[in-house]
Amino acid sequence: MKSNISQKEIASGKKIVDILSVSNPQLLPNLLKKDIPKYQNFLPNINKYSLWSSTKSKLKNTQKYDKIIMLTSGLAASGKDSIYSEMIKLRPDLFFKTITATSRPPREGEINETDYFFIKNAKKFKEAIKNQEFLEFIKRGDNYYGLPKISLDRAIDQSNPVIYCQIEMSGWSKLIKYIASLENKNILIIKFFVLPDMSFLEYINWLKEKRANEDIESRINKSGWEIKKAPIKSDFIIINHIEENTDSLTKTAKTVVDQLFKFI
Repeated sequence: MKSNISQKEIASGKKIVDILSVSNPQLLPNLLKKDIPKYQNFLPNINKYSLWSSTKSKLKNTQKYDKIIMLTSGLAASGKDSIYSEMIKLRPDLFFKTITATSRPPREGEINETDYFFIKNAKKFKEAIKNQEFLEFIKRGDNYYGLPKISLDRAIDQSNPVIYCQIEMSGWSKLIKYIASLENKNILIIKFFVLPDMSFLEYINWLKEKRANEDIESRINKSGWEIKKAPIKSDFIIINHIEENTDSLTKTAKTVVDQLFKFI
């Protein structure tokens, strides 16, 4: 796996993996804080199902914005896509999702600049990376994936008030800097990170099952880095109850939608 997260950062994630493998906490802020003290800055709210809020966040409900970027990341296989799909069912008019670029060829029925920005090959993709055209990128197998700046620009021009942007947390700072460089844009970035409602070792076994064809050791270490950085970088942490209970997923999606409306 190659991305705009360094090997040094991935290595630091292994230290967290080793610690959590021994203590094996449930992946909840109040239980993770024993090993990662920054999680003490997150508190649950009885009226916000599955949502934990950062006490350090600078978000202010008193100001309204023309556009919100729902900047989302989470552990691999934590259910990010499922939550977004449920939010779309609740409010299809609210969201516009940024379009990812890829170096892989289109599959049957896929449309360029609708399903993906299809870049001719890996060589062209790497050239675009060198030209600073991407806000984040990752390589899986022989193919590259990433968020091009043009995708975010087009999303901002859409009428939908919320831009859903699901990218690697290692790319958040670059996106935030890019938005800050835009003039006359009343845009708020709200950062969400998704954790599955599992113990750490349950999650590792889940990940091995769901990502069996990938470099699993690198993937696990990257998850360790993300768990360490999430309480520092995020405004909200979503605890996703991965189960067959669709009511749970609906309530989680509704909570997030209600939170977004406070800023629109």
